Amino acid sequence: MKKISKKYLVLSLVMAFMASILVGCGGGGDKEKAAEGDKGKVIKMRLAQSKADNHPVSQGYVKFAELVKEKTNGEIEIQVFNNAVLGSDRECIEGAQKGTLELAGSSTPNMASFTNKFLAWDLPYIFADKEEVYKVVDGEPGQAVAKDLEERGFKVIFFPDYGYRQFVNNAKEVKVPADIVGLKVRTTNSPIEIADYKAFGANPTPIAWGETFTALQQGTVQGEGNSYSLLWDSKHNEVLKYATEINYNYSSDICVMNKKLFDSLSPEHQKAIMEAGQEAMQWQRELANKRDAECKEEFIKYGIKVYEPTAEEMKLWKDAAKVVWDEFVVPGQADPEYVDSILATLGKTREDIFK
Repeated sequence: MKKISKKYLVLSLVMAFMASILVGCGGGGDKEKAAEGDKGKVIKMRLAQSKADNHPVSQGYVKFAELVKEKTNGEIEIQVFNNAVLGSDRECIEGAQKGTLELAGSSTPNMASFTNKFLAWDLPYIFADKEEVYKVVDGEPGQAVAKDLEERGFKVIFFPDYGYRQFVNNAKEVKVPADIVGLKVRTTNSPIEIADYKAFGANPTPIAWGETFTALQQGTVQGEGNSYSLLWDSKHNEVLKYATEINYNYSSDICVMNKKLFDSLSPEHQKAIMEAGQEAMQWQRELANKRDAECKEEFIKYGIKVYEPTAEEMKLWKDAAKVVWDEFVVPGQADPEYVDSILATLGKTREDIFK
């Protein structure tokens, strides 16, 4: 019996050794082999953000998910969660950074703590129109942001069009900065937006987007700055009475994926995701521009008094905002070289903005 046991023991050891060789040759751990192993399996991901289902940014994310599924032949499925059901912008972004969430969307002012380049995007009146916005987002300044965020654990997929922020409130008609003095205004966490409202004479109060409706309803704040489409689609018209079209800040949105997750995907899947992002962005931009104009009209029909300042009045708003540039276009804040790269991309100077 002992001899037989030894034979079986030796045979078992030989078989185990051969199996290890086969696994080593077949699995190798190289990226191409690992990528091949992804094929045939469905990779499920979640994308979470705070805007309402019918907002153009939300619809852009749904379009992105559809395109990813199509381009990967169903090998990657992305479920989109809107309305802050998985947390605020900040919570979702931090989840994507840590890897507890695969993808997240956020307005760029809420991303300023991850790269101060977004402070430059937030500077009041830096973008005269959407054409200028797209030149920067699609050009070298946008690529520089993406590079910064990769170093912080994010892969930038695309930048949905969010829109220009207007000042809205439920206290009184506002035509010039003097009218806003003393009003409590909800802002994002962007230090520049906070500075904007201080410069205008208001009392800025950073509040998470999902809590803003209640804050307006209960009188915690009396106003906010946001795009017509986001305000209408989120039913903020129900707690507002006045709007002032001052276009003081353009906010982009941003879709990011956990960088380690992106790097673990096959080259084919990476390419499909990036292509889907670009196609969804172009589709979403058209929708966003159309929707913002429609929502402004809805505001007016609802009974909200929309005021469009005269050229002289707009000069007052811009003049008030100059101090924000003085405060933030310094090393360690909105880097002067990066601001200059934006202005060079647009072919204009700071003086052109405030003339």
